Amino acid sequence: MGCEDPENRVIGYQKCRRLSTSCFLWCDGSDPDFVRQKAKRMKEVRPELITENIGDIRYVQFDELKYALRSVNQFAPWFHHIFVVTNNQRPKWLIDHPKISVVDHKEIIPKDLQPVFSSICIEMYLDRIPGLSEHFVYSNDDMMLSRPLIPDDFFDAQGKPIVWMSNAGADKMTSTQANLILNDDSINSWQKTLIRAWELYCRKTGRQIPFFTPAHAMDAYNIAMFREVLFRFPELLQTNSSPFRTGGEISRVLFSYVMANEFGCQCLFRQNTRFFNRMKARFFWPMEVLAVVRDHFAKLKRDVELFKPKAFCIDNLRRDEAPEMIRYLNGKFPQPAPWECGEN
Repeated sequence: MGCEDPENRVIGYQKCRRLSTSCFLWCDGSDPDFVRQKAKRMKEVRPELITENIGDIRYVQFDELKYALRSVNQFAPWFHHIFVVTNNQRPKWLIDHPKISVVDHKEIIPKDLQPVFSSICIEMYLDRIPGLSEHFVYSNDDMMLSRPLIPDDFFDAQGKPIVWMSNAGADKMTSTQANLILNDDSINSWQKTLIRAWELYCRKTGRQIPFFTPAHAMDAYNIAMFREVLFRFPELLQTNSSPFRTGGEISRVLFSYVMANEFGCQCLFRQNTRFFNRMKARFFWPMEVLAVVRDHFAKLKRDVELFKPKAFCIDNLRRDEAPEMIRYLNGKFPQPAPWECGEN
């Protein structure tokens, strides 16, 4: 895949004003009420998870959302509204602003499933967000923009979502191999959610497609397509309905498979993200739209400054790296957004 002519990638800001909203999932896992509610729910549903997940690093609050929204305000101001989906919480630094809406889980998730602590479950109900535009972009609160983005980074000229994937190892997956992985206790549960999505698509459609995996990024969707996937694959709601991660879920990469193979959405691929391969090639156009993900903050900071991607993710952060991360993000996004209170 080569780099497109920039003139062919410009949608125009008249169209982008009606195009897109952005939504983020967020929770403050340090909130005592949140911890108590989570522990109570675990006893009701899966008591064995209490010692395993009660202090899960995914729930620890580092104020990532504040910097994620600053980055959107700085590099993608054309989003006409931003939704923050949360469980009866609100960031302390967030004030009322016409461009921001805080959406409680109760507004979108069926009552019999609440309260929910699994993002995999919450993601299945994004289309129910009141006021969400037909075209929307979804992100977690650990995703930061670092260079300007335009609507064409997410949608084609016809308004169809662009699907970003990774094709690393795609030629190695077969149905036999998939079954072996699903029955291998040494394989982590996240990888198995990807396998289940691929296996379900192939089985129900009768098509043998390559095993592409999601490129960690901000993902574009169309509400009509989103709902059509849920209709065609009811297994998504049935399997992903647990309030906690069970290890048996189906990844939302299934939406990408359907959009690319059934709905005619353009599918683009990131290149190999290994550091030395990038150093050798010195050309990483697909990485412009994708995230740099690293397991240690020092590596992430190095890669962001060296490769200058359009987005990066602070996933898998260690607790002891939080102070350094906050200093870095304050330096990278020093300008408060208009929806922040003055004390922050």
